[in-house]
Order: sequence, then C-alpha cells, then structure tokens
Amino acid sequence: MTQFKRTFVLFFLLCTTITVWGQSKKDEIVKVTYRSSPISQYKMTEDQIISTPSKASTYEFMKGITDYYSLYINLEDYSSVYILDSTVQVRPLGWENPRIRASLADTVLFTLKTPLQKTLKHEWIMNQTFFSEGEVGNIEWELTNEEKKINGLNCKKAKSRFKNYPMLIVWYTKDIPISNGPSIYQGVPGLVILAEDYFRTIKLHSIEYTEDREAFKSLYSSKLEYFEREKERGKHYEKEPLLLVKKGDLARTLYEHYHKKPYKGNN
Repeated sequence: MTQFKRTFVLFFLLCTTITVWGQSKKDEIVKVTYRSSPISQYKMTEDQIISTPSKASTYEFMKGITDYYSLYINLEDYSSVYILDSTVQVRPLGWENPRIRASLADTVLFTLKTPLQKTLKHEWIMNQTFFSEGEVGNIEWELTNEEKKINGLNCKKAKSRFKNYPMLIVWYTKDIPISNGPSIYQGVPGLVILAEDYFRTIKLHSIEYTEDREAFKSLYSSKLEYFEREKERGKHYEKEPLLLVKKGDLARTLYEHYHKKPYKGNN
C-alpha cells in the first residue's frame, strides 16, 4: 500500500471515530494506538543523519526501531492505561548484523491514569527500572497558536513550561475532545496526536472503539496491583516531578555530549 493510500485509510478511520464520538456511550473504551521511535530533532546530530552508499545513517537505523503502544481510555471515568505492546525492528543497509543493538535511554512500559487524575508509571531509564507516581499537571503546558494538520486532523502545538524538563513538545487536536495522550503527556485540551522529547518521537497510528470493559478492568487492575507492590518495596520508587528533573538533567547531559554545545531552549 502506498503512503498516500495508508494516509487516506487512516484519515477515513479517524473521521469515522470522530463521528462516532459524538454518539458514543459512556460504557465504551477508546483504544488509541501509537508508534514510537527513538529519534527526535533534539537527539540526532548532523553526522548521525548522513548515509553512505554502503551504510545507512544512524538516524535510519534508529528510525527502524518501532515500539507499538496502546492507550485504553475509559469514557465513564476517564481512567486510562498506556502500555507497550510490541517492538519491531527493520534493519537498513549496513546494519543487518543482529548483534548490533541500540542502547535506548528511556522506555515506558506502562502508565496508568486514575479517575482522580493521578499518574502511575513504570519505565526503564538507562537500564534501571523506575516506578513513579504523580498527577496530571506535573507538566505545565504553554499552548501556542501554531497549527498544522497531522493525519488529516487539525492540531495545535504545546510546549513544556517545566524548566527542569526541556526538549518536549506535543501536537494535540480538539477534533477528538479527549484530554489524554501517551504516558504522562496529558493535560492539554484534546488528544495528543504527536509527542517529541529528547528520547523519542511518538505519533498516533489508529483509533478504534471497543465495548470490552471487562478486559480494560482486568488490565487496569493487574497493572495497579503490580505498581502498588513495587511502591511498597520502595527500592525504585520516585515522585514524578523528581523523576522528571532527573530525566531532564540526563537529556541535557546527552545533548551537550553529542552536540558539543549547551541546550538553549525549546522549539
């Protein structure tokens, strides 16, 4: 299927979803699928995006790693589960050796949002596991007037105002009036369609509805119980604002190391 056909099909599905949204029942679950790759405008240097006739660039290699996430949103109380489903890797020219692996600095395994707007997250950062607890609003957003269409949807840009966690932008749409998004990137007036931080770029892939509330409840409960057990142990538990500061410091350090210059501000 050509890129045009894929875009058209996705646009049709999104339009159908928006139409159904106006008629939706509170007992339905919205399933949003995102694709995430460990590339971003902040991370890649000029040298990393240059390919040769015999070897694709580091950018192309990293772009070939795709994490698929599902975001399940309960329309009754707007609780949600964001969870890693699978990882697919397509190896470009010169990177065929399976022993060559990417070292990923940050991978979210799951994030819960409770009916009380709390966030509970499990992620790997530099090969260490972390369980963090926060709330929607830990990241304060600057809503801009910049607009563009993504997958046929009217989107607006928002930037992080949290000075300790720079290099973060999201594009959201009011066409789908659900205030949610990938992981803790929530709190804007609409559904997040694209998010980009230092570590990766996340983009909406598809949206559908399901009435399988029991499956949602089972998934939500199992992850909540797992989080609470790990919180009780306390070994790798952090408050989300503190973890954001640590991740922000890591992003700045990596940026300055690879770009050989200080980071001066969000785009």
